[in-house]
Amino acid sequence: MTGPAIGKLPLRGARVSILESGKFREIEAEVYIHVKGYSLARVTHLDIESPELNRVYPIKGGSFLPIIGIRNGIEIRTRKTRIRIVHPLLNEVLNVGEYTRTWVGGKIGGIYIGFRKGEVEKLEKICEEYFKFPVKKRSK
Repeated sequence: MTGPAIGKLPLRGARVSILESGKFREIEAEVYIHVKGYSLARVTHLDIESPELNRVYPIKGGSFLPIIGIRNGIEIRTRKTRIRIVHPLLNEVLNVGEYTRTWVGGKIGGIYIGFRKGEVEKLEKICEEYFKFPVKKRSK
């Protein structure tokens, strides 16, 4: 699902850029924390919505990729390019220089990042503390 919806918390002011010909080009995009249990989300994840991103990842495509914390954001490293998502809250998930390898998938109108458990917990903490949005706790 693309665009605003219940349980999709917008990271207002987020900037997204793609590395092309050795330079980063900013694209129009919306970035959301999509909370599990809302609008068909089975797990909390990050949505980066821009049709331009489907050139990088086709709809329903995906793979495990390195994600690196950069100043004020994160960077996805694919075989062919890099995608930067800049928003200071993302350094709550990955500090500058931190690295994880996680699932990046294509969806209609963009891509999503399905972080590992530790990063998901940090995303959910942002939802609760920054957005004051309740996250459904995992059953044990």
